[in-house]
Amino acid sequence: MGRKEKEIWAEMARRKVRFHKNEKWQDIKLWGLFRWSYIKGLLDKGEPITDMKKENVRIWVRPSEKAYKEKIEPLLKYDLDELTIMAGW
Repeated sequence: MGRKEKEIWAEMARRKVRFHKNEKWQDIKLWGLFRWSYIKGLLDKGEPITDMKKENVRIWVRPSEKAYKEKIEPLLKYDLDELTIMAGW
């Protein structure tokens, strides 16, 4: 997994911890806002999911179940400050 991809998953984990700490992951609709071009490779793999179109340029995404369990859930052991750094802020 490359640096950019790690930042994407860390940003989603950061938003979970910051805004949706006590919610079930399946109930969260706004996981991350990214430029289409920035996450195109992951969209092609079906890891983040969106119902927005490329023309929107910036799109809201949510993780697939597999992506949540494999990429985001392991990051939830970190605190908000650590996730913020990991996400590139």
